[in-house]
Amino acid sequence: MVALAKRKQDEYQAFYTNCNYITSYMTGLLQCQGDESILEPCAGDGAFIEELKTINKTPNITAYELNSNSVSILKSKFSDISSIKIEQEDFLLPFQLNFKKYDRVIANPPYGAYQSPEKRKQLKNEYPRLYAKETYGLFLVKAMELLKDSGRLVFIVPDTYLTLHMHEGLRKELLEHYEIESIVLFPSNFFPGVNFGYAGLSIISIVNKVPNKNYSFPVYNGLSTSKELPDLLTDKRKKYEICRLAYSQLDNNPSSAFFLPSKDWINSALSTNNLKVGDICSVVTGFYSGNDGKYLRRSKSVTRGVKKYALVNTDNVCNDDLSITPPLDGLNISSCWVPIVKGGNKRFYKNSEWFMDWSKEAIYDYKVANKKRARFQNPQYYFHQGIGVPMVSSSSITGSLIDGRLFDQSIVGIFPKKEHKNLTNFLLGFFNSNVCNDLIRTINASTNNSANYIKKIPIIIPNEMILNEITNEVKRVLVVSKKRDVIADDLLKLNKYYDEVYGSKSA
Repeated sequence: MVALAKRKQDEYQAFYTNCNYITSYMTGLLQCQGDESILEPCAGDGAFIEELKTINKTPNITAYELNSNSVSILKSKFSDISSIKIEQEDFLLPFQLNFKKYDRVIANPPYGAYQSPEKRKQLKNEYPRLYAKETYGLFLVKAMELLKDSGRLVFIVPDTYLTLHMHEGLRKELLEHYEIESIVLFPSNFFPGVNFGYAGLSIISIVNKVPNKNYSFPVYNGLSTSKELPDLLTDKRKKYEICRLAYSQLDNNPSSAFFLPSKDWINSALSTNNLKVGDICSVVTGFYSGNDGKYLRRSKSVTRGVKKYALVNTDNVCNDDLSITPPLDGLNISSCWVPIVKGGNKRFYKNSEWFMDWSKEAIYDYKVANKKRARFQNPQYYFHQGIGVPMVSSSSITGSLIDGRLFDQSIVGIFPKKEHKNLTNFLLGFFNSNVCNDLIRTINASTNNSANYIKKIPIIIPNEMILNEITNEVKRVLVVSKKRDVIADDLLKLNKYYDEVYGSKSA
């Protein structure tokens, strides 16, 4: 079996390990009767082949493997069985497969294997809907294409395909052309002694059959150890079933994401035709100088990075209201250092502690001389009023006001559109609420708050009376945040408002 060992430029990204419970469960899902043709697109050390031999001493298997050392081991192991063919080929490349179709496919493909830019371009041309930097999705789709009608496929892959934006194309491919028989979710530590780059793994079983609109499939979770996996092949599986996912619902989810059932109010907010943040706001990433050691300065209150970042001269800080006429071509005055909002989880307001060189000479460097490294992106939002959400959060999502300041690329800037400017305070409170955190963690279970996920968060705008009450409460907390850190008690009233708006059970 092949699994992620360590993130690096490794074309195999392989670590071989055996877990008999996993191989037994996966081969059981294949439902082999003994005479099927079987494809294994990345055979590794032959763990699946060994298991299939327990079902049929001479299984009809075609196995592909790129690693020459592994190929030698495979040929040595199975040289006495003529029905097992070992091919040293890169399964992802368009080598000649003679268009052969198979009754069954089983694999644990490489996760995140390095692809050269040339190969990635070739794969992107062949599979334009897929995320070409992540190999497991490419293996899955190519393998599905080689299934006979009603043929069955079983893969073990990371669970990131369920919701990540980058895998939208993979999800749509599944929903449009195949029936998912089941998905089982479990932690990566079911592989003993292997350090995976993914917290969760899944085993997905697929049949090459076009689904009807009413089709649904079970999702299993809650296994304590890998020893319980074979129970899913028996009547015991019912106790692990957490839901059935309906294709009709998945098609309507943002990016066709496979949201697992959670609180009723979350399901309602995500499934109904609510406005999304992206409907009422521009959601963009910010500025990067390309060389912060040269162009970025800190105030005395900043104690980290003291060796890398020099102190700013307060006499050289621009204190003008730059939102009136944003100086996108730079400042031709000595006070040319402008405040910039950077990452870090702080609620409602971050005091100006970092300053960027905004002289005309520096702007020339950002736009021309150093443009390959600098990111002078989305400048139409520089020095405007909006909300900054750190790209990566800690325990919960936080938002802070961008009030006429520059914002860093580690920040996602959220700028209400002209007709929704009156919602700025409502949104500022929302991005610090428990409701928002629950929603984005359902949309994306990781701590990544990239623009693509924030755009999908459903927004429910209350009536004018409640909106005014929320706005006034946000203004109160904003004043507090400029004096000290906001604590949980400061948010009690605001959280009750958002609970009421979204119908949260905690209301």
